[in-house]
Amino acid sequence: MKKILPIVLAFLIGAAAGILFVLPGFHKRTDIDLQKFSVSDDGSIVTVQTFPEGSMGFIRAMEAKQFGDEIHCSFYSCFGGLNSSIGSEYRFDIQPDDSAERIYFDRGTSPDVLVLERDPDTGVWAAVYPHLPQV
Repeated sequence: MKKILPIVLAFLIGAAAGILFVLPGFHKRTDIDLQKFSVSDDGSIVTVQTFPEGSMGFIRAMEAKQFGDEIHCSFYSCFGGLNSSIGSEYRFDIQPDDSAERIYFDRGTSPDVLVLERDPDTGVWAAVYPHLPQV
């Protein structure tokens, strides 16, 4: 019994550390803003460059879902803890189809915020915030 206790204890500590390392990576970030964006020459890909509003944490992934003419983007924290940068990204590609007119960023329980809108006449994407330049 004396030899098994250290093994069980080491396993439990390792499992707890593993859970604490992985768990933050499944947490949605609802404080992400658009820094700048670009559109591919053929218009098939919109690349957004993002940053978190908060002073802590990084983004690792984005999930974009299209509902009718709207695309809603959700962002996820990095693995490894509160201020870990393991696997961090800040540039993400969105592939809107021809019917997409607006791109929103997830705000959790608040309404999603509109960040990009396509002009229906010209088909050109423009940032909703006037201070954001197109690259």
